[in-house]
Amino acid sequence: MTPQEFAQRLNCLYAGTMMQDMEMVHAGEGRARGRLEFKPHLRQLTGLFHAGVIMGLADTTATAAAMWEIDSDLAADGEFRPELFPLSIQVSTNLIRNTGSGALTADAELVHRGRSTIVADVRVTDDQSRLIAKATVTLLVPKPPAR
Repeated sequence: MTPQEFAQRLNCLYAGTMMQDMEMVHAGEGRARGRLEFKPHLRQLTGLFHAGVIMGLADTTATAAAMWEIDSDLAADGEFRPELFPLSIQVSTNLIRNTGSGALTADAELVHRGRSTIVADVRVTDDQSRLIAKATVTLLVPKPPAR
């Protein structure tokens, strides 16, 4: 399965969840790219993207990159196995600027793949390629069930 096909499988899983407004464009081979179009329900009181939405996009994109590494069954046959889901245990985000229109793009790159944790660096940019946020996401590597 290609990283684009894997991303499309993830998009199907997002329906009915907080991630349903996000679109994974690419997820695999140590990287992921997600997009999020501005919508009124994603704004805070001043009309800009809510900080939690920006952080959620960064976390979801990092998780998508980690899922490719961990859940080979999802990458191979599309079967989602919750017991193999990489859980975020720390998300550290610097919010640089904000916008109230257009789309955000998050690019995640895995920078550490250990036995118990995965670390991803994430850059969130706007339509003009301006840096909106920089995040580091640490995810717990699940223990595979005994077979």
